[in-house]
Amino acid sequence: MYKLRKTKNLLAAVFILETVCATYVLLFPSIIPLASIIYFLSGLMIAVFILFLPKAKQSFSIEENAHHLSTLSFRIVAVIIMSVELYHFCQNWIDDAPMNYHDADMLPIMKIMAQRFVSGHASKVYEIIPEIWNGIHPVYLPAMWMPFSVAIVGNFDLRWVTTICLIIIFTIFIFIFHPSHQKRVSPFVLFCAFILFWWLSTSATQGLIPYTEEGVVIFYYVLLTLSLLNGNIWLIAVSIVLCGLSRYALIGWIIPYSFLMVYEKKYNELIKLIVTGIICFLLLMIIPFGWKPFIQLLSLPGQYIDFAARVWHDAPQVFETSLGLSKFFGAHNIATQHLLLIIFSFVLPLLFAAVAVWIRDKKNYRINNISLATFKLSLVVFYNFIDVPYLYLFYTSSFVSLLIVGYFISLHYNELNGERDSIKI
Repeated sequence: MYKLRKTKNLLAAVFILETVCATYVLLFPSIIPLASIIYFLSGLMIAVFILFLPKAKQSFSIEENAHHLSTLSFRIVAVIIMSVELYHFCQNWIDDAPMNYHDADMLPIMKIMAQRFVSGHASKVYEIIPEIWNGIHPVYLPAMWMPFSVAIVGNFDLRWVTTICLIIIFTIFIFIFHPSHQKRVSPFVLFCAFILFWWLSTSATQGLIPYTEEGVVIFYYVLLTLSLLNGNIWLIAVSIVLCGLSRYALIGWIIPYSFLMVYEKKYNELIKLIVTGIICFLLLMIIPFGWKPFIQLLSLPGQYIDFAARVWHDAPQVFETSLGLSKFFGAHNIATQHLLLIIFSFVLPLLFAAVAVWIRDKKNYRINNISLATFKLSLVVFYNFIDVPYLYLFYTSSFVSLLIVGYFISLHYNELNGERDSIKI
């Protein structure tokens, strides 16, 4: 029991370091290089500590007594307050920063893509957009821009979609986190959740709400995290497709995850995963848009080296004021960094999972949550070695950590037999 408590404390400690480095530490330019290293190492340590915690099996139940109903009421009130605050901040962003492709072209491009899709011209979604930069080819995967079709249909600003996603994400955390089960570190975890919320709501440094679509991507990756905690293979399959058709960050994790299912002889789950994944992929990509846009999108990573070179020339502050390790490679080693990104994204998760299995099965050590830990490691490697480290990209990994830490810190264990009680709302 002591080792378990110590592991949970260490998990909370490295999460605090990761969150602080991704938020207000960035206001001090002189220590950003150090913060980048600490952020990278903290993410790796989170992945390692997950292995030494009891097997995750997320479940919820509601007890009908005064104490638990009172707790539920507080959670509902917290969600309402948080939603009102996010509404206020989003409205301020919309008023202060009208959507203009000269400031950031992601949302304006997606708006036109969504307009074409909603108007029934799916075949034209990926054609050149003449209204932006005198003609630009849309390069966004369907799961990234499709949710903004809701804004087109409802005739409201696209940034409300991001805000809604963040509200859902924070709500999931609020309901999954139980401070009373780990009273010593819970206040620090709650504080980190608050500063992450406040940073994204008020800081212009990262620009996640006013300029980007990243809230949708974060939601998909949080959904996959939740499904891995729960173990529902159908939800895992759907989440994998949504993540893969929004951002490639999990690409290196899919191989070790599949190998683990084969190694553990979970053939039925693997079949369900493949069949569900293929159906979702066909529905979201091939049936509405065909193979040509998909092939074109697959070729995009090969263009990242040239893009990174342009950013180094035009806006070197992107590398200097953000996280990631690209600042240590410099403008003359972009190709090396890109090669390491590819190699590490595929090799390190596979090696990590293989070592974890070896320790578990050959050394008879109690190792759990290998898929979840490998997933976190994959995100850490991908984003820290990414070619152009726009700051808003890193918050996907931060929110995955928030959900993981909120879950494991909240688990209540029977001290006599070491078994986990079910989570109570």
